[in-house]
Amino acid sequence: MLVGMPPPQTPPDRPLPPELSPATSHGYNCRCVARHFGIDPAPYGEVPACSLSEGEYRKLLREAAKVQDQAKRLAAARNVAGAHRKYARMREIAQKLDRTDLELAAVSDLAHVCYSAGDLRNARQCAEAVLQVFKVSAAAIVHFGQYTEARMIEGSREVAERVLISLATEEGDVAKARELIAGQRRRAAFRKEAGPEQYPPELLDVHGADELELRIFDVRVQIAAGELAEARAALEEILAALDVLAEKDEVRERAVLQQAMARAERARILHAGGEDADARADLLRLSARHAGAPVAAKADIGLAEARALAGDFPGAVAAIVAARDELAAAGLTGDVAEASHALGTLLLYAGDVGQARAQFEHAKTIRTANGDVPGLRLVDTALARCAAAEGDWVAAEEHANRARESARTSGDWSDHLHTDFVAATIGLARGEDLRAVLDLALPLTLAAAEYRFEFVSPPARTAWARDIAAPTMALTLALLAQLKEPRLAAELIERTCAVGAYTGVEGPSLGLTGALPALEVSPSTEDERLPLAALGSVTSSLPLRLAPPPALRWSPSSPMELDPWLRLAAERYRLPRPGTETVETWPAARPGRETFLLRFADAGHTFLTWRTTEDLDTVHTHPIDAALVGTAREYLDAASPTPHDGESVTDAVRRSLGEEALGSHVGEQRLARVLALNLLPADLVERLRLAAAGGNRPLLRIQPSPSLAGVPWGLLALPDRRADHVLDIGEIGSCFDSDERVLDVADVSLLAPAGIPRRPPAADGPPVYLLDPRVPGQSAFGELGSVLGRQDAASPLIRHLDARLAEGPVLPAVARGVELVRRTDTDRRLLAGLLSRPCSRLVFVGHVSRVRDEYGAQTALHLSCTAGLPGTAAPIGTHRPFTAADLALSEVDTMPARVALIGCASASDFGLAEPFGVLLAAVAAGAGLVAATVWALPTSAAVPGADPMSELVIAVDTALAGEDPVTELNAWQRAKLARWREKPEPAGSPVFWAALTCLDATDDGKTWVR
Repeated sequence: MLVGMPPPQTPPDRPLPPELSPATSHGYNCRCVARHFGIDPAPYGEVPACSLSEGEYRKLLREAAKVQDQAKRLAAARNVAGAHRKYARMREIAQKLDRTDLELAAVSDLAHVCYSAGDLRNARQCAEAVLQVFKVSAAAIVHFGQYTEARMIEGSREVAERVLISLATEEGDVAKARELIAGQRRRAAFRKEAGPEQYPPELLDVHGADELELRIFDVRVQIAAGELAEARAALEEILAALDVLAEKDEVRERAVLQQAMARAERARILHAGGEDADARADLLRLSARHAGAPVAAKADIGLAEARALAGDFPGAVAAIVAARDELAAAGLTGDVAEASHALGTLLLYAGDVGQARAQFEHAKTIRTANGDVPGLRLVDTALARCAAAEGDWVAAEEHANRARESARTSGDWSDHLHTDFVAATIGLARGEDLRAVLDLALPLTLAAAEYRFEFVSPPARTAWARDIAAPTMALTLALLAQLKEPRLAAELIERTCAVGAYTGVEGPSLGLTGALPALEVSPSTEDERLPLAALGSVTSSLPLRLAPPPALRWSPSSPMELDPWLRLAAERYRLPRPGTETVETWPAARPGRETFLLRFADAGHTFLTWRTTEDLDTVHTHPIDAALVGTAREYLDAASPTPHDGESVTDAVRRSLGEEALGSHVGEQRLARVLALNLLPADLVERLRLAAAGGNRPLLRIQPSPSLAGVPWGLLALPDRRADHVLDIGEIGSCFDSDERVLDVADVSLLAPAGIPRRPPAADGPPVYLLDPRVPGQSAFGELGSVLGRQDAASPLIRHLDARLAEGPVLPAVARGVELVRRTDTDRRLLAGLLSRPCSRLVFVGHVSRVRDEYGAQTALHLSCTAGLPGTAAPIGTHRPFTAADLALSEVDTMPARVALIGCASASDFGLAEPFGVLLAAVAAGAGLVAATVWALPTSAAVPGADPMSELVIAVDTALAGEDPVTELNAWQRAKLARWREKPEPAGSPVFWAALTCLDATDDGKTWVR
């Protein structure tokens, strides 16, 4: 009699396949089976199960099922030690019964338990053992026709493979992880096709829980590959599906656990994308939902960092210690190591190096035992920082080099970047062999900057730039200053400033007069993917994406000295280097007029590089301490009419026109002097005065960094001397002999990023006027109401427009100037139609604001567009703003040569983390010159009896119609400054005219299309 097993379909007397060897197995080729088939049992072996009675066999089988259920419950509760004991008992029973299927079930579950506990070495060993035994068992099943065990070993294989998927993902082996996931899906489809006749319900994924878990694995792989936008979108769908699944009693418990997994992944993505508040919200939900469970403890560790940054350092430490105790009680050694590492990081930031090292060593002990190689890299970098903090350079370099070698071997290039950064930081702090440090730091900096453009998500690009690229840039610029390498530093700054192009616009995808078409996701055709933990190939449906800077040339006589360093970075970090046309970084020189080129970049501190067209190969670089920039911004924000958070427009204008701000000459002069002392280096001021002394006014062209986008550069005073100590506000006058301003000695304009591709402008024709459009749903006195106020035939602006009409046609076609103001049809459809014709200039006067959509922060014009018109911005009531993305994606591919965008902070493109706004979108579409403002413009209602807004519009339109708009507008501002000095009245305050600036790209030779 064959106990416990049905007889095999094939007698055991055939020769065994090599992989089965001469082993004996109950129910396959034991003496019981031989007797069943009437074969001489003598040549066959016997195992303990052969001697069991049917009752004994069934009793052990029932115990095995009970023990497995207990083990699973302990594992779900994260009682690792208890689960281990139960699975050990299950394996004992399996061996007594000679049931490979039961043993594989125990070992595959153990693989999952070990992985969850952070014991990666044993997790891998268990998972790989299951797959190896599965091959042998499958061969035995086929050979003997004993299909009883097939169902259970199939499930064990799936569990083991999911552990290997997780391990491959952690190690950055995206291809392997995706291959394993695809295999799981193929087999799941096969089982479903076979149906319940061949497989039990638990292997048929009746409720879809298995597929949702695979989708969570997909998300983890997408995160490892850098596809953060896709991962985030997938998580939203997964969480919505899990909400439905959690309503079903049969799978509620599993759905709740999967919800925790998905929310934890979403928190990771949000944090990586700079959305820290939303990330904390997800962690808080996890902590509240799973209070008392290890999931909550892990969330509490993630929340502790924010708690420390908020100033509650003791509370943060206590939270981590409490969470670690809970995790230790559950036997989750890997999570305990993470807690110790997090605690060490806080202590290191607080300056307690000794205690920090003790925590890192504790984490190292656990991770060594667990075989957690990625975790050990983190420990080595942390211990390197500890050693460096104590001046133990030998130990610091030993730890750093071990981490670097581990990262290089693993192929995890995000870790490669991180470990190289730590090594470079230590090398710079040590101060020995700085050239060797440069060989490490400069390629690292270039790679960190370039990898930013692999993100499709604007918040993720911004977070990468802030947390990764900026620190590496700051380190390298400090190093170049020590090495006295101003040219390399200047080129690095200019390369940073060259960013600004958006790719993906091969044809209009947004019809301004129709519906937004569906955009299909195109799969990547790249042979290799970047294995960075936060980067990767982008397959998003969004057609706009920030592009890396093009190849640059430094001067007519000199290529970029950075070029060989870029090649080294590409080789070392597998940097994507698409071929682009080489673009000049300098404008054409004007005969007899010296042009100064100033470019600022923020990287911790703010860095300035300047040179002139008279001597392009002589460079000057200056670090501007973050504290100085902060002081400048503090004074500027206090004086600017741009409303602060929670401040009304009326209150902002009243503050700006106050005696301490721009309402008095004393307050305005103080601002001009503070800005100059903090932002203009002495050598630049000296050279400006020297250039102006020749009789030809120099041209100062500036590309500001985001921190300096609101500076009215022409208003800045010119110091005559510098103090040798920190000045109180009452002492700054000692640095000035007069009230000479930048405007007095130079003309000023903005400089466009070199990387923005330009198109030829529209053919010459009539001017286009979009003046104070009526915004749907907004009253004339509302937030988006009239900016020009009531206009009639006697108003100066209307008389100016009537004069234009007398000279020739204008667009839209009207009989009287007053008909151009406060129209209701001035929407994106009218704009598209007008710009499809030849036109000489576009003058927009109205509201400009910042919006945020899937393309990130950008600027938008408020036209007369209803919410029903297509566009990327969310409607505001019955109105939809017209964004830079709308312009870039539309059929409007040509702008007139000259454009005016007169509205609140219309030049604030430079203040965005990514320079993307209507100003630069107009340049990309062909505008050679764009007049705009750096702060919010008060309306004429602020000064009854005067009309400074109309005065500004008339001046801008007159200048744009002239030969040299930059010179004419600077001359107008110079006259306003002289009048202000003579008679400082509110109507003449710089608040109304100093914000005006021109972005001039007419002579920079950049007519090229990417």
